[in-house]
Amino acid sequence: MNDQITPSSSPAGQRILVVGAGGGIGRSLVERLVARGASVIGAARDVDALASVPGLESRHQLDARDPDATVSLVGTLHQDKPLHGIVNLAGCISLKPAHMVSADEWNETIATKLTTAFSCVKAAGRHLKGGGSVVLVSTVAAGTGLSNHEAIAAAGAGVEGLARAAAATYAARGLRFNVVAPGLVDTPLASKITGSERALEHSRKMHPLGRIGVAEDVAPAIAWLLSSDADWVTGQTIGIDGGLGALRVPAS
Repeated sequence: MNDQITPSSSPAGQRILVVGAGGGIGRSLVERLVARGASVIGAARDVDALASVPGLESRHQLDARDPDATVSLVGTLHQDKPLHGIVNLAGCISLKPAHMVSADEWNETIATKLTTAFSCVKAAGRHLKGGGSVVLVSTVAAGTGLSNHEAIAAAGAGVEGLARAAAATYAARGLRFNVVAPGLVDTPLASKITGSERALEHSRKMHPLGRIGVAEDVAPAIAWLLSSDADWVTGQTIGIDGGLGALRVPAS
């Protein structure tokens, strides 16, 4: 097997593992990559959630909170045929002030958001020796002080620091690590917020562009980071957040 990766300027010909492919952003990303000729492998804790995701090369049960299981799956897939990239979309939304977050809630947030990211980084470092691209997901709250976001902001900040360190560690082999940091995105994961008109309206007003995001806002950025059009981009966090992370506009 030839480990050397020859990237394409588009996803055509790439082989990508998407962890969390059954979620809102995951489905949009898979659709985009498959339409452009990529071969996409889906993985999720609940493999049944992948059954309705069209176009996948294969579907795998994976609890990415377990680094050893993630390393094992990536090794098996890469040995069969080289992987060009890994995307980790496993996540959660925890909106509570720190004094209201239980130990179990804290541990679950860190495990779901940060440990899964570390698992993917470890697996890429172990097996993608010919280069490639790893894309992780943080949150706008990691770089912007948002009330009641302590746990998720801490986990997201960890993801961003992890990506920068890994980008430095593996740069010599052409293995890139980048992060997208969305604002609120209308996906099933966010249904507790989007299902409340009051909370939804508040969220709209927080984002300078006047709306929350949709999965199709985030998926193109991930697809770009996977392609060789982004070959000179590593260690970066890209905000996909309707301006929330960088702008302050007058109240209307």
